[in-house]
Amino acid sequence: MIEKEKINVKFINDKKINEDAYLWRYMDIHKFLSFIFNKSFYFTRLDKFEDQKEGMTTNHLFYKNLKKQIDNHPMFDKIKTYMSVETLGGEMNKIDDELIKIQKRNFANCWVIGKNNSESVAMWNLYSRPNSLAIKVNYSNFKKNLIEKGLNGYSESREIICSPINYIDFQNPNFKNLENFDSVFTKDISFQHENEFRIIVREEEREIPPINYKSNIHRKNIEKLHNDMWNYPGIELKLFDFQDFDFEIILHPKSQDWAKKNIEKIIKLSESKFSINESLLELK
Repeated sequence: MIEKEKINVKFINDKKINEDAYLWRYMDIHKFLSFIFNKSFYFTRLDKFEDQKEGMTTNHLFYKNLKKQIDNHPMFDKIKTYMSVETLGGEMNKIDDELIKIQKRNFANCWVIGKNNSESVAMWNLYSRPNSLAIKVNYSNFKKNLIEKGLNGYSESREIICSPINYIDFQNPNFKNLENFDSVFTKDISFQHENEFRIIVREEEREIPPINYKSNIHRKNIEKLHNDMWNYPGIELKLFDFQDFDFEIILHPKSQDWAKKNIEKIIKLSESKFSINESLLELK
């Protein structure tokens, strides 16, 4: 059995986060069960997110905006009436290939930056449902514990970086403000309402080998084994000293009494000491 090691954690670009800020994570009951019993964070590969521009670099933005300007130039108006016009096709293919590589080697665990009592109706609606919950934790304490304790997982080819998201206008980017900014912490301004803080697990770049099928083995079994080893959609890493993080459970504002009691039982069964509190919102 391979012994698991501590993975160190690095925080960047967080000077604007106040010491009294809180991180919120809204989730359904199934994700909560995994969190509370496995005592772990789950990191989703970036290509599994809804936003297809995850990980887009400044170079990618430059060429995409250049292509848009060229395509919309009046000199092509007449030509477009009787034929299609292809511009920067090779560069677009290169961008697509680079973006796939970035997304395949970066895995994210996402939180919302807020205050102690600043619930978000939008986040409740987007990422949870009635009778579910959110967890929140003081940012300063969370950062201190994560830096001191790290996360439990194979450390040979991974690093962990934490940062708030930098929101920019992808249609009209100000490239002067984006120098040396990590692309996985940059998103389009249309997502600004999420006020996201992101924990990234980054793996070394590697080639995923083709599937080696065997005539006497069911293809689905080979594909599952191949994906588990090489093409996994997410990574789960355990927290050291889980109880030291002082997570607080906030019940969904539409939670019914029976659901609240079930969550209390879950907390008790998990032998966790996290406090459980009602939502401050009053929703129909």
